[in-house]
Amino acid sequence: MISMTGYGAGSAESAEIHVEAEIHTVNQRGLQVNINAPREWGGIESEVTNRIRQSAKRGKFSVQLQFSRKSEDGDTGTNWEEVDRRVQVLQKAMDRHDCQTPLSPEVLYRILGDSDREAGAPAWETAQEIVFSALDAAIENLCAMRAEEGARLLEEFLLHIRLLRDALTRITKLDRGRTIHHRDALLARLRQMNLELDLEDERVVREVAFLADRGDISEEITRIGSHLDALSETASSEEPIGRKIEFLLQELHREFNTVGSKANLAELSAVVIEAKQELEKLKEQSANVE
Repeated sequence: MISMTGYGAGSAESAEIHVEAEIHTVNQRGLQVNINAPREWGGIESEVTNRIRQSAKRGKFSVQLQFSRKSEDGDTGTNWEEVDRRVQVLQKAMDRHDCQTPLSPEVLYRILGDSDREAGAPAWETAQEIVFSALDAAIENLCAMRAEEGARLLEEFLLHIRLLRDALTRITKLDRGRTIHHRDALLARLRQMNLELDLEDERVVREVAFLADRGDISEEITRIGSHLDALSETASSEEPIGRKIEFLLQELHREFNTVGSKANLAELSAVVIEAKQELEKLKEQSANVE
């Protein structure tokens, strides 16, 4: 089981540039990739999407690509060549206008900030390999986090499935005595009307049989058990399973609804309500499963 939410970051560098990639994902029925990258790298959406598609099938992906140029000493934190250039230009302007005021820390801080915002990114052809190295590292870390979150989801999933199996066991036990309960209830109503009938009376037997057939839930019990088996097996799969789980939960909800409508027994109806509450919890969690 893989979660659709996660975060991954990666970086790579060459002799000239340092590239950082970040990916955030949230749940979504299909696959959507939004990319924020330097404008000089426009048109890379399909390449990035295809790379992500190799590791994920569903989710909304927000990809952030940033770069910085290296200085001669290999430092990527500050573009010192650009800082020196701006300071020299400022000093020339001050000399030109006979301004002898020394540079203040505030002015230097602004120059440092401005120098970090490079005017233009390197051409895509020269940066492509480094960008994809950073992106692949981010995807790998993202997939690891999604798998980790998926493992936690699986634990919760299996817990709720066990509770549903417990509910099914109680429903099965309660169902075994329902025919006798309906017969006794029918005879009690007849006695209230001063109509004493023999248990062997054909009319009583026929009415009890009719009520038993109309309220029979044996098929629903069998199908619920089958769906729970399929749900357990599917939840443990490493393939994308979100849509299959949604389908199985819909089928289970329908079967429990049918059991509830046929129940005609307070204790059985209470168990059905508990089961439907567990299904709702599974439905909320399944919205985050790839």
